Amino acid sequence: MPAPRNPALRNPALRNPALHNPALHNPALHNPALHNLSPAQPPGPRSPLHNLSPAQPPGPRSPLHNLRSALALRNPGPRGAGRRRARGFASVRPVTRTAEPVSPPTTRLRAAVGVAAAGALLTAVAPAVGVVDASAPPAFTAWPLLALLAVLPTALAAVFLARGQELTAAAALVAPAVFAVGRLLNDLQLVLDPVDASRPELFRPQSLAAPTPTAGAWLLVAGHVLLIAAGALATLGAEPDVRSERAGFVRPATAGIVAGIGLFTAPFTSTDALIPARGPFESPTLPMLGGLVLTLAAPALAVLAASATTHEARRGGLLGLAAALLALALPPIATALAVDRVGPAVGPFLVLAAAVALAWPQRTPKDADPHDLELPGQRRLHVIAGTAGLLAAAAAAAGASTAQLVVPAGFPAPTAYAARLLWPAAIALAVLAAALLAKAAVRPAFTVATATVGLAAAGALDAVFAATRVNLVQPGVGVWFTAGSVVAAAVAAVLAALAGAVERDEIGTTTTEPPLPLVATTLIAALLALGAFALPVLRAPDFVPFGAFGLRVGSFGLLVALLAVVAAAGIALKARPGRGAALLLGAAVVTAVRALEYPLTAARAAEAAPGPGLWLAVAATAAFLVAGALRTAR
Repeated sequence: MPAPRNPALRNPALRNPALHNPALHNPALHNPALHNLSPAQPPGPRSPLHNLSPAQPPGPRSPLHNLRSALALRNPGPRGAGRRRARGFASVRPVTRTAEPVSPPTTRLRAAVGVAAAGALLTAVAPAVGVVDASAPPAFTAWPLLALLAVLPTALAAVFLARGQELTAAAALVAPAVFAVGRLLNDLQLVLDPVDASRPELFRPQSLAAPTPTAGAWLLVAGHVLLIAAGALATLGAEPDVRSERAGFVRPATAGIVAGIGLFTAPFTSTDALIPARGPFESPTLPMLGGLVLTLAAPALAVLAASATTHEARRGGLLGLAAALLALALPPIATALAVDRVGPAVGPFLVLAAAVALAWPQRTPKDADPHDLELPGQRRLHVIAGTAGLLAAAAAAAGASTAQLVVPAGFPAPTAYAARLLWPAAIALAVLAAALLAKAAVRPAFTVATATVGLAAAGALDAVFAATRVNLVQPGVGVWFTAGSVVAAAVAAVLAALAGAVERDEIGTTTTEPPLPLVATTLIAALLALGAFALPVLRAPDFVPFGAFGLRVGSFGLLVALLAVVAAAGIALKARPGRGAALLLGAAVVTAVRALEYPLTAARAAEAAPGPGLWLAVAATAAFLVAGALRTAR
């Protein structure tokens, strides 16, 4: 039955005289080819204009219909986009396209690249300007190489941003920003006391007189600050992405560990008294802190970049890390080749090899073979973390059983009392690592207990650092085992934390509120731990202890242990009962190792007596055990 006609069509007010304009009757519009481009095609759905009068017999098409058909052919668009029902009549309206607004993340990323470019420019210009006065010129013309290495990471990010790869560009700025923190601490030594900074690529002292810092030193400092700000801008407000594919993990992690080992050693060898060859622990305070940041950042950034959730983020993170490592590896190698009485060392070559391994292209997931090594799952991460924990425990035991100091023949060998604390740390970590490999649910406790190695190693290395201030005393082989245990423990902690993240993604988290007794007990344990690490466990008339908030090497071990314990206490309140109890058990292990410092090292000082930190550590251990029992009860 034909549909009723639309009354609106009978309204004379709707009749547009322009539609009867003879100029619209263009003979070209009546071209049959425009009406039937494919005669064999079956008729499709009727247009809204035809549906307004379905009972009308077919006849010659109206000029309005022909005009609309011609316009549709001249300006093709999405199917059905130009056929819309109007209220009373059909009209043809032009479509105006406007530029899409730039999203805030894109604007922020462009600002980050601009800030990074400014920082890179400052650090590139500084060596050419000169960091000290003319009394100490550079040992060789190094500024072209230094300028190229300074702009390389930012140039990579700029190229990625220009190509529309925003996630890759943002990830490429992270590693240079983190490394800028360590380099800032190193270069602050140029401002405070240049004579203690061994930087022959920037200046070579001609005498014992200290050179005067110039504007170039401040340009370096300002450049590093801008690079840090650029990294913060690039990561600020980044939206969490969804895991899209798995990728190779072992090669980046291995390269990061190799780079950390290389950064821990001396950059070159030297027989020139005015160019001392020193590693991080043999340097003054600021370069020592900067060296520690660089040493720990290399493996941590490699693991984080390799575990990124998208291929673009992995690519940017690994390439940015490779560019940052090149800036640390090539200047010492060039110095060893160009400066007399200065020779190469193995450390920069390890860093260079790690940079090449990180930058080596990987097959994309589309081309990857299904049998290739992928980002480890939860069980594989447990195995790798447990193996790294056993290696850390073995290295700590080797550091405790070998010589920490070497003295000339004829002098009695000193006793490394501080290194004795490595034994309980090694035993605790080895037991938990073995349990983790045996599929026991100890992963949270293992993660927290890795801090015991840093706690014990920092105290041992602090004693070595103080003793080697005497020219006749040199570090022994035990120092290298101790330092290696710290690196292995850090890798184990990162892997175990990554396994925890995978577990939370697979199982989920709980939202139940912890009971008040558990909250009170955990809070008391955390407060007791704060006093245990801030106050000394040993007191003696001629003994100067260090706390968690000092600037000595041992202070950083105490600070890391304190942060691990406090973080474990806070997370345990929100975690599932079994995982929360394991976290509190790990915290108890850390405070117990702190308490064992007094009986193991009391012989190093005459008239030694227990300090308040000892009793607080014992009380904190008991409180954490009670809190763990309460968490299990829930």
